[in-house]
Amino acid sequence: MQVAKQTHGPTVGPMIRHARQRAGLTLQELGLRCALSVGFLSLVERGLASPSLGSIATIAEALDLPISAFLDVEVSNGAVTRDGERSRIAIAGSPLAYERLSTVFPGQTFDAVRIEVPPGYASETVSHVGEEWIYVLAGHLTHTINQTTYVLKPGDTCHFRGEASHAYANRGDEIVAVLWVGTVPVFRMNREKAFWP
Repeated sequence: MQVAKQTHGPTVGPMIRHARQRAGLTLQELGLRCALSVGFLSLVERGLASPSLGSIATIAEALDLPISAFLDVEVSNGAVTRDGERSRIAIAGSPLAYERLSTVFPGQTFDAVRIEVPPGYASETVSHVGEEWIYVLAGHLTHTINQTTYVLKPGDTCHFRGEASHAYANRGDEIVAVLWVGTVPVFRMNREKAFWP
């Protein structure tokens, strides 16, 4: 999968810091709102860690902003997306590659994304409102939910509540491809593009 879209700058960290300060929130307050550790948020803001797409969506929601506040995301208006024509997203500093599968329309309740996870990658631990469903297309994904770890192979699925603390990793030597569907508001039409200067 080739990556077509990048973030606005070298990392999303400065944008997150600007949005947090504009909202008058401390790192601790933002951490409580989005269930991410203060240490991780501090690393992100300083450009020393790169959040996943899910974490960026959670941070954006906690700041009452659309994800487009931090990422350049194209809007697909039709009901059908075509292979080779879909929006691909890369987050500066992150080794993950995302391909947006779902479209956007008023009242939508879930998003779908194809994710490629390189060998050695381990996500941050997150929790949030909603549901997630994943289907492993290739490779072996190590997925931890509330301190229980599962190894998922091609064809395996996992459906869980977002409120459960969860994280994933690729401990193998090949790329893991995952189909992710969730109610986390990754792409929505309810707000206009960001305030970012």
